[in-house]
Amino acid sequence: MSDLKSRPKPLQEDNAVNCKVCDAPFKTLQDCLAHELLKHTIKPQKKLRKCLDAVTKLFASEQIQSERRMLQSLLVQTKSGQHMRAVVGFYAGNCNALANCFAQVRKSIQKQMQGKVKVFPFGSLVTGLALKDSDIDLYLEQVDTTSSCMTHRQLFNRTHNFLRRSDCFSDVFAIRHARVPIIRCKHVMSGLSIDISMTSPNSTHNSRFVAELLNRDVRLRELFLFLKIWAKKLKIIGSGSMTSYCLITLIIYHLQQLRHLPSIKQLQSHCPVQDIFGINYAFCLQSVRPLPASLTTFDLVTSFFELYSHMDFEKKVLSPYLGHELNVETAFSVPGNFPEYEAQMMAMQRANGEQPEQFQSQRCVCVQDPFELQHNVGQSISQTNLCYLHQCLVLAAQACKDTKLKSTPAKFYDYLLFGLAENLMQEQRLEHMQPAKLRKQVQQIMATPADAATAKPSVAEPTDPPDAATVQSAATASVSVKPTDDKVPSSSPVENGSPLMHVHTLTPTNNDLKSLRADFLSKKRNAKKTIYYYWVECYVDAIKDILSNIYALNMKQIDTNSPSTSDTLPRHITWLISTSLDTWSSRNFQRTSKQSFFAQQLQQTIEFSKTRPQNPSYAISLSGRFSLVISPDYKELRLELQPMPGDDLALQRQSPLTKFFKSLKNMLCNYNFREKVISLQYER
Repeated sequence: MSDLKSRPKPLQEDNAVNCKVCDAPFKTLQDCLAHELLKHTIKPQKKLRKCLDAVTKLFASEQIQSERRMLQSLLVQTKSGQHMRAVVGFYAGNCNALANCFAQVRKSIQKQMQGKVKVFPFGSLVTGLALKDSDIDLYLEQVDTTSSCMTHRQLFNRTHNFLRRSDCFSDVFAIRHARVPIIRCKHVMSGLSIDISMTSPNSTHNSRFVAELLNRDVRLRELFLFLKIWAKKLKIIGSGSMTSYCLITLIIYHLQQLRHLPSIKQLQSHCPVQDIFGINYAFCLQSVRPLPASLTTFDLVTSFFELYSHMDFEKKVLSPYLGHELNVETAFSVPGNFPEYEAQMMAMQRANGEQPEQFQSQRCVCVQDPFELQHNVGQSISQTNLCYLHQCLVLAAQACKDTKLKSTPAKFYDYLLFGLAENLMQEQRLEHMQPAKLRKQVQQIMATPADAATAKPSVAEPTDPPDAATVQSAATASVSVKPTDDKVPSSSPVENGSPLMHVHTLTPTNNDLKSLRADFLSKKRNAKKTIYYYWVECYVDAIKDILSNIYALNMKQIDTNSPSTSDTLPRHITWLISTSLDTWSSRNFQRTSKQSFFAQQLQQTIEFSKTRPQNPSYAISLSGRFSLVISPDYKELRLELQPMPGDDLALQRQSPLTKFFKSLKNMLCNYNFREKVISLQYER
């Protein structure tokens, strides 16, 4: 009864809706769905592991590995104190090429529109923060503002039709339902991508402010560019996560906390109002003091990582307009707490004739636009992205304090841009495999710095992670805790310091457990293990058969965590595998009623062994380390495939290892588990 009384009462409006999980009331269905996705998200850690897995797989590509080698070679030859500038120069885009492309596009559009529109650039072209993969952002403004002018929709459709007909543009498509609808296309002559908007001029004014700020000091430009490169390389910035403008806003707020930049409110206090649809875009930077001469770009980068590695994003609203944080619960819900925001909302309503959208505070990250106070520039960041961002910030902050790592700039910058995510992937995998009791013990030990051990390198290139790598995640539990037999040991890939691998995880299905109960446990009265133990035992035995018999691999067991008793499965098994014949290409996984699945696959292997040795297209050289890692509760079996040391190309998409692992996953997806259960009872 007390639980019912403590719940918030439902709203009385006709369109009110309540959360299905906690019964919290909301005025609209959209607000309720946003709340449910944010507060009741399912398994964010599992999503984070998938995110990290995708990043590390990307880093394993030959293109990225080649890029890493080129950058390291450049840094080795760079003079002392110039390494950050070298990194920025390596990734910075050609602003002249962007400017030339913009001039051609503007001329083409204005000619087609017969002078009825003006074309303005914004984004990286204006701010000077263009990277090699940056596009061009344009805003179309109508010259005629009378009642006879085109509507935004008419202008959008006319521009879209012109771009599709023009030979100067390709890959034209419209994104009509975005917050700011855009037309995306590619300029044929330059090959550059272009985004065109025509409904909101706000971005042009924001870009002008950032450009004037960066022109004040080259250290600011290097700061913004380096952090943008860092976020892009680690996939912090990207589709469905943080935007580049959100990162820029975070850097502006960071400069305000260091007292190197006043709040936007102060910058507007001594200049005339520049009202654009109810928003004041005026500012004056003349009174801003220059940066101290002793301050370096590296100092600014370090303080950025330090500030945000301790930031509780979910409880705060970061407001560059005010220059300080606000409580997310009360900033916009209590009248009078933020009068400047309320005044701007009223001004926007008068200018546009309709109620503007409220600030989206029901998000896990709330970062206010410096000028457009009702815009949350961090609203696209999900819970998973925030978790990943926080861990990246923590490791980056620790790296910037690590004297040993900083003494070798090539390793330091490789770690910041690439190795950091690989290190996180390794830690997440260990965290996932550790039971809660061990995790708690590790956290207690890590709370005492004297007892913590130094983590081993975890990047593909010889890059040392920070000595003080005490990330909040208990995954760094490869410390001086020695697992006992009932704890999962550190797997060999981690011990070897190379997290680049193919991974596949098996979990028991309902049908698997039903088969075990009906065909095995019901006939084995003296079974002393859990049903999940026998599930793992079946799969381990099946995988051995598949590797040695169906794929005809040469297998040599090199690493096994010995169980406490002879009748207990080891928690970790590793084999060296090799073969010179492709036995997986063109394999048919379709089941038939005439013979068992295993017999069918074995028959194909026999045929392959007779016909393929004479065909040079099936001659390959495959070698690697194949591991099975069993979870403490036997509810998960993890397959890991690593290349041999020094084989940097072994995980490419078309490599034999990759093709074999893909075939193995298909094999296990189609494998008849019941066949193995039945055979297991006869083996017993």
